[in-house]
Amino acid sequence: MANTPIRKNSRQTAPKRRVAQPKASKRLAQLERELRVNEERWQAVMNNPIMGVTVLGADHRFIMTNPTFQTMVGYTDTELKKLTAIDITPSDHRDLNRRLFQELQEGKRNHFELIKQLQRKDNKLIWIQLHVFGIPNRTSSVGQHTFGMIFDITEKMQAQDALQVAQAEIAQSTQSSRMGAMTASIAHEIKQPLAAIMTNANAGLRWIGQMPPNVAETRMALERIVHESQRTDDVVQNIRAMFKSEGSSRTSVDLNELINEVLTLTKGEIQKRAIIVRTKLDENLPPATANRVQLQQVLFNLVTNAIEAMDSVSIPNRQLLIKSEPGTSGDVSVAIEDTGVGIDLEHIDQIFSSFFTTKGSGWGWVYRSADQSLNRMAVVCGLREAVLVARSFSSRCRSLRPKPNT
Repeated sequence: MANTPIRKNSRQTAPKRRVAQPKASKRLAQLERELRVNEERWQAVMNNPIMGVTVLGADHRFIMTNPTFQTMVGYTDTELKKLTAIDITPSDHRDLNRRLFQELQEGKRNHFELIKQLQRKDNKLIWIQLHVFGIPNRTSSVGQHTFGMIFDITEKMQAQDALQVAQAEIAQSTQSSRMGAMTASIAHEIKQPLAAIMTNANAGLRWIGQMPPNVAETRMALERIVHESQRTDDVVQNIRAMFKSEGSSRTSVDLNELINEVLTLTKGEIQKRAIIVRTKLDENLPPATANRVQLQQVLFNLVTNAIEAMDSVSIPNRQLLIKSEPGTSGDVSVAIEDTGVGIDLEHIDQIFSSFFTTKGSGWGWVYRSADQSLNRMAVVCGLREAVLVARSFSSRCRSLRPKPNT
């Protein structure tokens, strides 16, 4: 009698075990199917012929790479597992890579994008566009592993370089042609009054050499010389006015919009040189009255100079800051700061001189539109900073000079 309840409980629980086993098997089969689907999807990603895929460990070593990436760099999967991403990165890009990887692992960022070079096994350099994401741990949103997507853009960069070389050659040829045409025009305009002066001077000498001297004819010859001298002065004044660009049309210009346009134009060079760009643009900036095209040219040259000034600086330290802010008396200022080496103090007094340049291949053009047609704007080149000051509603010219460090 004591064992009867036990036998009843055993008979009652047995059917429950028989029901639970089919449910567990069904769930397990479903999980296996989902796993196979995910594996097939992952395999499709790994086998894609367009994008390189990498997974890096905490020590930046390659854990997994796909065939497309292996073809890019010329290494096998086994060889890559013995290397780190830093090992196949050129030395001038390594510090930046280490810093970005460290920020990922510390949770300061969850991804980064970078245009950089990689060194293949055969020592050739290729350009890549890199997208890297942090892989979170199960217990934390911050992980030590990273997932990378890599696109080979070598042909694109080579095409851009070729285009820039062609544009530079065309620009230089155009400048040479303009200089030649300008020189010929100036010579032609000045040669005529000078020839007339010479003719009248010879005639005057002949008239005054007669016995007795013909004073009346001599006086007329001298008067013609004065007239032709004035004509020569008029030619020179017209040439000066042409360089000053007087009479250029001026309109209301949104400087913040113009700055963003210039950054778009220089985006390729900024990415190529791995420059970090920061902007502090005042949203309440009043419009400036200026010639938009000339103002854009001034801003473009200041930004380009800042980019080129950082070529000798290590990549992690290349930073460009552009600020815009309203002044206290209706002025609008744009400051462009870089971390380049700057200009020697001994050259400060020469920076606005015609044909002065610190570049090995520079022309030394002075953009006089900066203090004339651009609403009397003053461009100030400091040691590491260029400042553009515009008068919003006036044409008052401000003369600014950087002070030497003491």
